[in-house]
Amino acid sequence: MNMKNAVYNGAMFLQLDAVCESIENKTEPDDDTEKEINLLVRCANLVLGEIVGCYLPLKKTEKVISDDGYVFYDELSKPIIDVYSVKNSSGEKIRFYEYFDRVKVGEVGEFEIEYSYSLNSLLLDDDLPFKSERISERIIAYGIACEYCIISGMVTEASIWQKRYYDALNGLNSKREKTIKPRGWV
Repeated sequence: MNMKNAVYNGAMFLQLDAVCESIENKTEPDDDTEKEINLLVRCANLVLGEIVGCYLPLKKTEKVISDDGYVFYDELSKPIIDVYSVKNSSGEKIRFYEYFDRVKVGEVGEFEIEYSYSLNSLLLDDDLPFKSERISERIIAYGIACEYCIISGMVTEASIWQKRYYDALNGLNSKREKTIKPRGWV
């Protein structure tokens, strides 16, 4: 999955033909088309930020060393959203305390931290960060169309795309087969 396909699908939903042709490399974009493409990419980054922050967090496990019982967030390789677990050098989970700029582990040594992180802004030719097929380019395109309509002042259209977008996102958790236990008689 890549950003270009998601933006193309969003432009197709919005009937932005000049953008679609430009993305397909059929024409060289003029200034207005280039502005539309840049706006769609910004909308896509807003959508990706929402998905990562609220629906499908990107997780990373990283080894760090603490000399004073604290691990500062800026020492980690990705911009952190939430810490899930901290393990000591023996692989045992330990208690930790989160602060606005660091995690207190209370010990000195090497630790393994599992955390979720936020995305940096992606460009048109970048790959999307999702390894799962649960988030498709189509879901992202719905969100792009929604954000574009909101920014452009098309309120009625925005509500249509917003409903499709949130219905698709809420459907992520309902893909599992639901079963009901059979009744038992006493």
